Amino acid sequence: MFVPKLAFSNFMARKMRAALTVAAISLSVSLVVAVTSGYSSVSAAAYKFLTKYMGSVDATITRQNDPHGGVPEGLIERLRTDPAVRNAIGRIEVQNGLVDQSSGESEPGKMASVIGICRPQDMLVSNLQVTAGQWFEGAEGDVAVIDQAVATNLKLSPGDTLLMPGADKPAKLTVAAIVHKPAIMAEHHQTVYVPLHTLQRLTGFQGQVSRILIELKESKEAGAFAARWSKVLAAEAPTLKISTIGEAREKLGSQLQVVHLLSYMGTMVSMIAATFIVFSALSMGVAERQRTLAMLRAVGARRSQIAALVIVEGTLLSLTGILVGFPLGWLWIHILGWWFPDQFIAGVVMSPGGVLFGAGGSLLAALAASILPAWSASRVSPLEAMSPQSEPASSRLPILCAIVGLLLIAIDPLLFFSPIGRIIAAVVMPSAPDGPRVIQFYLHFALGLPSVMIGFFLISPLCVGLIERTIGPLVAAVLGIRFAMLRQQLSGNLWRSAGTATALMVGLAALVVLQVQGHTSLKGWRLPDKFPDIFIATPFGGIKPDEAAKVAAIPGIRDKQVTPIALASPGLPANFFGLAQAMIMPNATMFFGIDPDQAFKLMELEFEEGNPTDAAAMLKLGRHVIITNEFRELRGLHLGGTLPLQTIHGMQDYKVAGVVWSPGIDVIVSAYDMGRQMDQRTAASVFGSLEDARRDFGVERYYLFAANLEGSVDKNQVLKDVQRALKLQGMRAGDVRELKYQIVSMFYRIVLLISTVAFAAMAVASLGVTNTIMASIRSRRWQFGILRSIGVTRALLLRLVMAEALLLGFVGCGLGLTAGGIMSLDAHKLSIAITGYNPPIAVPWSMIGVGALIVMAVSLLASIGPAISVARDEPLTLLQAGRSSS
Repeated sequence: MFVPKLAFSNFMARKMRAALTVAAISLSVSLVVAVTSGYSSVSAAAYKFLTKYMGSVDATITRQNDPHGGVPEGLIERLRTDPAVRNAIGRIEVQNGLVDQSSGESEPGKMASVIGICRPQDMLVSNLQVTAGQWFEGAEGDVAVIDQAVATNLKLSPGDTLLMPGADKPAKLTVAAIVHKPAIMAEHHQTVYVPLHTLQRLTGFQGQVSRILIELKESKEAGAFAARWSKVLAAEAPTLKISTIGEAREKLGSQLQVVHLLSYMGTMVSMIAATFIVFSALSMGVAERQRTLAMLRAVGARRSQIAALVIVEGTLLSLTGILVGFPLGWLWIHILGWWFPDQFIAGVVMSPGGVLFGAGGSLLAALAASILPAWSASRVSPLEAMSPQSEPASSRLPILCAIVGLLLIAIDPLLFFSPIGRIIAAVVMPSAPDGPRVIQFYLHFALGLPSVMIGFFLISPLCVGLIERTIGPLVAAVLGIRFAMLRQQLSGNLWRSAGTATALMVGLAALVVLQVQGHTSLKGWRLPDKFPDIFIATPFGGIKPDEAAKVAAIPGIRDKQVTPIALASPGLPANFFGLAQAMIMPNATMFFGIDPDQAFKLMELEFEEGNPTDAAAMLKLGRHVIITNEFRELRGLHLGGTLPLQTIHGMQDYKVAGVVWSPGIDVIVSAYDMGRQMDQRTAASVFGSLEDARRDFGVERYYLFAANLEGSVDKNQVLKDVQRALKLQGMRAGDVRELKYQIVSMFYRIVLLISTVAFAAMAVASLGVTNTIMASIRSRRWQFGILRSIGVTRALLLRLVMAEALLLGFVGCGLGLTAGGIMSLDAHKLSIAITGYNPPIAVPWSMIGVGALIVMAVSLLASIGPAISVARDEPLTLLQAGRSSS
């Protein structure tokens, strides 16, 4: 009972010191909560970016050789119970004729894709822009959502009745909303969305869907998931097949893991920052009460009781700080979310793991931070404590500590830049192929990062001495004080100065590593925004090749970036295909004739086999094709393989010049919900040259152009100029520039969100440092009283405190930049090991420079208030306050 009672009596007697310590701990805990929740919000924003523009579907289940055949709806619930599945939805997709709204008769040749969906589970349509009305909810109801082409052709608005073909008579559906798709796509691929069960009833598909779309928790597991379910389907439903379609998502998903890694790193660095802030607060509490502790020793208190007193005080203060810090951290992140709503595009997301980690970690941090002060308190000698300044610090101790510190700092780099990690993995996990990666991950967070921070703390006394000797005289001269007085303030309280400088260091180090790693991971992303700005379709009849050159000269076309696209289908008449026929013949092999030089600039084609330079050269040679990844999987063809195509000259062999997939096309497919149609077409599409299209397939006219436009040029004006130059009317244009703008702007919002969270972390850490500096100044009021008593003026005392703060700021900046640089290199190697994603390191120098200035400003501003306070007090007041606080 002796220790707890004494701890509570100390709190009551020194309310200000206890309040400052609780405030420092509360801010430290709030830092952990804010950073973990902040980076959970970053991960949510990045995931929203990924799903919005790359789709959320990783695999599909359909009926083999019959894309319109049924799949049992009950299979959806089974899939949802699979631990690897995030979501599974069913759809019915049929081609239906449109009905004349006045006569109720089917209109020959007018077809639309009718898609049955269940909202809100089916979020694939959430990207579509609603221009009027609102989406229906659920799977029941006689309602429909139509695209603008259906609305224009049938003259419908929300609230009107849409007649759809039924078993006995046309069904009457109320138009709930109109969605927008690019005109060129909507014109030739009209779409109607209907509640799933309603369409089941209209088509006789009760209890069945056309296909099941599956979103996995980890896209990289799609292959293993498909292999596992293929065995299940082969045993239970051999007519069904599962296929993976999320290659683009898988690649961006692996990059997204870096953001998750960033969250762990931010949490760990914040936790270490909290530990040092708590350590500084408790250490100064011990130093402040050194005489009191000496008196306790003098009246018979044992060393163990003194140590237990400090640990109990630290634990109680930490528990109080934790209770205050949690809601405070949650408040910080909500303020950020309210202040920067455009950056928190997925809202504020709490990290339960971060909250638990903050609770347990903060308590452990308090215990760890209490050990050295407790040991220091237990070593107090009653006689020595009465004159704490009488014995100078050993000059050898900082050097010995620095050597130990350098050895600790070297641990983390050795894990990544030497064979040590692999050797440990070979011993601990000899049979695990990913053993080195797992070992590096856990050792980095459990041993490497703490060792780096502790190492820098141990070298900080030596750094304080070096900065004092090199920069101290200059600072003293600028502020007009004697250097001997300044040196006494730092060297005379070396560990206190080192603790404060280290507290300044951790905020800047956290900012550096989070900024560098965040910008490196995101700047290395290959944004899926490489697709043409505009598609122009000519009316029936097309234009001749010699007229195509006129399009490149149209004002508004950027750098003549335009290419005609020749459409052909081997085996069908040469004049059969225009754009409309291409859209409604998905099962035929499609030959796209392109100019490779221009087409490769307009579209980002990721070469799975081959490369752009060789592929372009081979296409120009003739009778070479580039095939899609889907085509490769369907036909089993690879680079250099032979593809026989029926031409007007008979069967001709074409060589495969490359295998590609296009993230840009995947974005259009996802953003405009064209998955089913494009899946079928890309699986039967090949790209050749314009000359091959003319020579082998008789294509003498072009029906489609792709181009990039200047800045904010109006597509309608470009279309008018094209029609005027070609003397044609009835041309259509699809402008997808807005989609490209949305991709780039959302990406930079994620980058800015990382910066926001990093600066917020530093700001909260700075508040803790401010408390530390204030407590440091307050703990020396008796010393300042002595200085005032021997003739030091108020102005000189004020300048002395400010000079000390500046030197500590320099030490904090030097340590923070060095520690942040080392941790950034280690984090980069860790992210490569974990994800296999190796972007070049991107250093945001301006952000880091701002961070260094903030450290200097925090150090200076945190000292001004207390410095003015002690400068204004009379010497006797300072001496009395100092004695009462001890």
